[in-house]
Amino acid sequence: KDEWFARRMQELDAIEEELRALLRALDYSQRQRRELAISHGELGEAYLKMAGQELNAGLSGSLTAMGSLQQKLKVLQGRQGSSDVASFQLTTDEYIRMIGGVRLAFAARGRAHTQWQGSLGELLRRRKILEGYTQHPGRASAERLAQLKGEIARAEIRTETSRNAFDDVSLLLKHEVVRFDAARVRDFQATIETYLASLIDTQEEIVVLWEAYLASLRTDPVQ
Repeated sequence: KDEWFARRMQELDAIEEELRALLRALDYSQRQRRELAISHGELGEAYLKMAGQELNAGLSGSLTAMGSLQQKLKVLQGRQGSSDVASFQLTTDEYIRMIGGVRLAFAARGRAHTQWQGSLGELLRRRKILEGYTQHPGRASAERLAQLKGEIARAEIRTETSRNAFDDVSLLLKHEVVRFDAARVRDFQATIETYLASLIDTQEEIVVLWEAYLASLRTDPVQ
């Protein structure tokens, strides 16, 4: 059992490190998409200004369409860089906090083990004292022997109680770790699928915008 818990604690440490690295990567990705959205917006404004100064009506119309396209791309990239990535970040951050909670449970198990071992040590100490008295009759009075036997009985109860508490905490923690693993896999799988579906939708919208712009150029070529 101790090997199982030690191994799982190491695995949780590795998972936490990976999650923190993922969170940093997501934050970087979000900043990059926001910067890309800003670039689209600035580019769109530049195209629209050029369109306003262009004397050729056909070219002015193409520049206006391109400026409008860039403004729409700004909105799409901004959306991808905020709400979509944010949901991924939320799930990641939530599980980092959950690992912190599991750590507290491991610590509670450690304290329960320490208490059990302390009670057991005290019990063994008193038994050894009684054994010494038994091997050397006359060293202790009958009253002292009765007192010591009473202390041993109470120490046995404390030891048994603390041992049961340790076993209960260990069993509960094991169930919680298994449940944590199952929920983590399920939640991240759902988050990834949602993120990818949203990413695909955004890319399809971008393709539609570019195709519409290209079709307009072919329909109304600049003269």
